[in-house]
Amino acid sequence: MADNPPYSEELSIALLTVQRASLLTKRIVTALDKGVIDKSDASPVTIADFAAQALIISALHRHFPSDGFIGEESAGALRENPELGDRVWELVSTTTLEDADSEELLGRVTSKEEMLQVIDLGAGSQSSSGRTWILDPVDGTATFMRNQQYVVCLALVEGGRQILGVLGCPNLLINDAGQVREDLIDTTGLGQMLSAVDGQGAYIRPIARGRVEPPTRLRKVTEVTDPAKIRWVDSLASSNITPQNHRAVAEKVGSSGWPGTDIWAMQMKYVALAVGAFDAMVRIPPDRSYRASVWDHAGGQLIYTEVGGVVLDTSGQVFDFGLGRSLEKNLGLVAAPPSIHPKLLAAAKEVLATPGDIDRIDERKENEILVSGA
Repeated sequence: MADNPPYSEELSIALLTVQRASLLTKRIVTALDKGVIDKSDASPVTIADFAAQALIISALHRHFPSDGFIGEESAGALRENPELGDRVWELVSTTTLEDADSEELLGRVTSKEEMLQVIDLGAGSQSSSGRTWILDPVDGTATFMRNQQYVVCLALVEGGRQILGVLGCPNLLINDAGQVREDLIDTTGLGQMLSAVDGQGAYIRPIARGRVEPPTRLRKVTEVTDPAKIRWVDSLASSNITPQNHRAVAEKVGSSGWPGTDIWAMQMKYVALAVGAFDAMVRIPPDRSYRASVWDHAGGQLIYTEVGGVVLDTSGQVFDFGLGRSLEKNLGLVAAPPSIHPKLLAAAKEVLATPGDIDRIDERKENEILVSGA
């Protein structure tokens, strides 16, 4: 009998816990869509964030008690607002997998106080040594509230390097044309879950209510030799980018297809690249001091690179996930197939070297023009 590949146990638990957390978020989205919850109330996404983080960390901490955690949330707001805490606890205590063995493997949070303690485990940081799980319970809060694309994100990092990534995409529906769009929603199923372990390829499977479904291996990225044919993905309304510089990069390589398709959640853009819906993404921030949060990139980057994509920052460096809650050494990014990545990176460097390169030159007006014309 062949030995299991490295990190098999971690992957098994990660898949189950992301699946369970995805089911939890889907409950809230369904209630929003049916009008059971008022969309003007901002608390649904807050509840989803806290509850999903509790479910994910509790299962991982049970199996890997020495590992660290970095999440977006701490339980302070729930302690200050007991009513909100009660709503989160109600969701955590009633979300289960339909397969009893899988549910037993993950274990349960047994009390509200235990839930608060578990959530607080995600409020820490990390060093470049040791193992740390990085999670974003709901990436894409604005689109979550509109029942569009969002992602339940989990990654294992060791020594600053991504080892494992699992992304739950409860609304993801890839149509026959291979498209990924905000308004292309899985209304009959539970979406898709993507996963990868370093050096072992990337996989996709349907989200299920019980056991984890068998996976399908994702195909390698399609090489692009003609820059004019690049299919771009971007998020023009984000305050963390400069659209005019993204457009400049596209123009420098001779691409007329920018801005392409707009997708809000950062991790969903990695998903869309990994499944072959798009070819390239550039992220140039509004100033050189900006540093992205680790949970916006951990896991998704690994999945994309496991299908042959290249992701480097705008100086051509790989990402270091071992420096705390932010990507302290990395500014912006270029993600693309190997055939076109060097040209895009060179163009990004050229744009960054231009005087006034990443200033906010009437950025808000620029965004409004681009979004209205997308």
